[in-house]
Amino acid sequence: MHFGTGIEIVSIGIEMKQIAMILLLVTGLASAGVYRDAGAGLYPFLKMDTGARSASLGGTDAVNGDLLSIFANPAMIAGSSPGVSAGHNQWYGTTTQNFLAGTAVLSDRFTGSLGFRAVSTTDLEYREFPSSDPADMFDAYDFSAVVAAAAEMGKFDAGIGFKYIHEKIWLESSNGWAVDLGVAYHPAASLVLTAAYLHSGPMVVMDEDEFRMPRTWLLASKWNLSLPFGTASLSGQVERPLDNQAVAGFGVEYRPVQWAALRGGWKTGDDSSDLTAGAGLSASHWMLDYAFVPGNYALGDSHRVTLSRAL
Repeated sequence: MHFGTGIEIVSIGIEMKQIAMILLLVTGLASAGVYRDAGAGLYPFLKMDTGARSASLGGTDAVNGDLLSIFANPAMIAGSSPGVSAGHNQWYGTTTQNFLAGTAVLSDRFTGSLGFRAVSTTDLEYREFPSSDPADMFDAYDFSAVVAAAAEMGKFDAGIGFKYIHEKIWLESSNGWAVDLGVAYHPAASLVLTAAYLHSGPMVVMDEDEFRMPRTWLLASKWNLSLPFGTASLSGQVERPLDNQAVAGFGVEYRPVQWAALRGGWKTGDDSSDLTAGAGLSASHWMLDYAFVPGNYALGDSHRVTLSRAL
């Protein structure tokens, strides 16, 4: 198996579990070593970060999701102003991700959110034996729809989300549902500590095989700073999925002026990428964010763009 214009798969009769593991590598979520529970969870796309801002900050989406928090930490929806956000991510190889989310104030204490996400990987090559020409070509598609709500309770916020998931790999498909839970604590106005338990749901079936949901723990924090020339924030996050080793991310954002931001980050535990960078601009209720994530091992580079509008 190698990465290039496509993925070569040498096997007789491809199992859905093998394909799922290959897609895990394509999205850059696998580590170099073989983890004992690798392939135990289906729907690996759920662990992909979404927004360009969080991607440029080392993948710290649990505290930097903004209007896209519905995908990473429902607790951070609490207190959000109404708005919509959409984006496109060009991942490694032929993998792309598109998403749309919006938030609305439900009452003085409650905020609601709705989100949709689609991921596709095209032109995958299937071979029954080693050869220069594939026996066939196939695609993989993923989709999720999420609804969530969060409440403000003094220094604490709590959120819950429900999602429907559909995945199709070549001729096989699978459907499932899951629950996301999150809690955030604000010991000071400039500091937030948060935890989330994501993608918890019943077993799902793909090609007559049973898989677990990719249940994931997240712990994250963010500290906002006032500087003589602008503002800054420091973010950190640790992610522990059931079917892979822990991944950590760190990010620094600097705003010399309110309408512009420079960002940089670092990821560890994920050998597909480490350094991250990006920038953001805002004007007249519009926000444009860009992230650049270089890939290791000739996987190629990932570009992310997110456009948001405050309502």
